[in-house]
Amino acid sequence: MGRSISIYLTSMDVGGVQRVALNLCTGLVEKGHDIEVVLVNAEGELLNELPEEVSVIDLGEDRVATTVFPLRRYLNRKNPDVLYAMMTEINIIATIAHRLSRVDSRLILSEHNMPTNSIDSKKDLAVMKLATLTYSLADHAVAVSNGVYEDLLNVSRLSESKISQVHNPININRIRTDASEQVSHRWLNNDDYNVVISAGRHVPQKGFDTLIESFSRVKDENLRLLILGKGDETESLKEIATNLGIKDRVEFPGFVENPFAYISRADVFVLSSQYEGFGMVLVEALACGCAVVSTNCPSGPEEILKGGEYGPLVPVGAVDELTSGIERVLDSPPTSDELESRARDFAVNKIASEYEDVFFNTM
Repeated sequence: MGRSISIYLTSMDVGGVQRVALNLCTGLVEKGHDIEVVLVNAEGELLNELPEEVSVIDLGEDRVATTVFPLRRYLNRKNPDVLYAMMTEINIIATIAHRLSRVDSRLILSEHNMPTNSIDSKKDLAVMKLATLTYSLADHAVAVSNGVYEDLLNVSRLSESKISQVHNPININRIRTDASEQVSHRWLNNDDYNVVISAGRHVPQKGFDTLIESFSRVKDENLRLLILGKGDETESLKEIATNLGIKDRVEFPGFVENPFAYISRADVFVLSSQYEGFGMVLVEALACGCAVVSTNCPSGPEEILKGGEYGPLVPVGAVDELTSGIERVLDSPPTSDELESRARDFAVNKIASEYEDVFFNTM
């Protein structure tokens, strides 16, 4: 018999945590559970992608902090079997509202990035101190990678027995369907070119400057580079490509509606990040059957690629090593069957079962 699970997060704008929530909803609905998504503000492109069985609760606030009492009222009315909170500020407010409501719902928190990598200001430091004070009031917590687990253990007052490591789920069927759609880009439809691809916000964390320089050192005039996404660094990244004399071989298509159609037609996907919480885009690239190269950044890539078994891992910021990794994959690519087999370890149904275990069987 299904149980009632409420998933609390900011919105359904396009983002990593929101995609995790969407995939988790899909998996839990398929297992017969009653799912409600409780949002600080019910907005975002991914709202329309939620399964029709999922109810959306709009707390109607502009800030996470002001949802304490609306969330408390919701909990008193619904009293779900599980309240699952996603990300640090949401976790703190969920803990306070849960405490004030005095319901018997199990409270499960989750961290999707290493907490210490999120401290960039005095506000971030204050949030982390609040997390340290409140997290121990929860029934359990989820960390999405080993690095996040270790970091959470160090900064919170949670014991090892109160934290479970559960990787992020991906919807393989959806990815494969999207990957099969046509793309009109001239490089991806021309066998004369090999294409290196990456994707993400154009911010320092993603290490795209390292990727561009590494790409420039690959001795192949028919190699091309696509970097999907956009951000504050887009113009400076274009300038780097110009200064390296490769601006005609590098393109920045911006955000594309269906990145999987691009990735599935590329020859190599590169994750050049300085750090990640998990690196879900690597798993998505594997599901597309695209070979991958990644920095061995904290945290996630080493777990996803099993220490390099499914793609080269190189040190963060190491330009020559990243160049060599790209060249190795181009010279001797793995089969798409190998890559897709690894991606299935993160399939929605499998990960949803692991979440069921955390929600209902942990102490």
